[in-house]
Amino acid sequence: MKHGFAVKAAVNEIVESLEKEIIFGFLLPRQRIYEDELMLRFDAKRHVVRSAVQVLEQRGIVHRYPNRGAQVKFYTRREVDNLYQLRRILHDAAARLIKLPPSPAWLDNLKRAQEAHSHAVRMHDIEAIYQHNNSFHHILFSGVGNESIVEAIEFSNSKTHGIRSHGLRDFNLQAIAEEEHRMMIDYIERGNLVGLAECCLNHMEPARKFYIEKYCPQGEGEEEE
Repeated sequence: MKHGFAVKAAVNEIVESLEKEIIFGFLLPRQRIYEDELMLRFDAKRHVVRSAVQVLEQRGIVHRYPNRGAQVKFYTRREVDNLYQLRRILHDAAARLIKLPPSPAWLDNLKRAQEAHSHAVRMHDIEAIYQHNNSFHHILFSGVGNESIVEAIEFSNSKTHGIRSHGLRDFNLQAIAEEEHRMMIDYIERGNLVGLAECCLNHMEPARKFYIEKYCPQGEGEEEE
């Protein structure tokens, strides 16, 4: 039993480290991930490294090619558009279903998450920006009162971590996101769910455009064979 826990802990350590490096742009789309290097770096057995890579593949941020090993997931323009179409449908519907008037406790939690995100933006703390942004949106959509909808949104969000995260270091995008969080709270306090839904849709566009402009040259739209 102890051995099983040790293996799980070793896998989790590798997953968390690589996920952060991919999300925060230290490992870029199509960059190779070498098992031998990871074995040395983490002092891990090959089966542990392979298990970690498999978890990252399941999360949609690593892709394994037959006979070529693993690479950081590269999203084609078509894949980006398809994923964002799903996100737009989910976010638009959920925003319009948030319960009004809002629960004071829920609204206070949302405001605290917004303030924590704003502080992280001022500090240029990329990891904290990422964490508090996720927290803000989790609390926001929990206001629907439907766990299945929240799970669907978080699943679609997880599939786009490797797309959305590349704009985290852009100060302009950070400022836009911070202001839009404030706008979302304002729409809720005014009971304007149509405005909230529109703001949620606009909110996801800058990161999508950033990824496409940086990594999807004109005409590149098919998965690499």
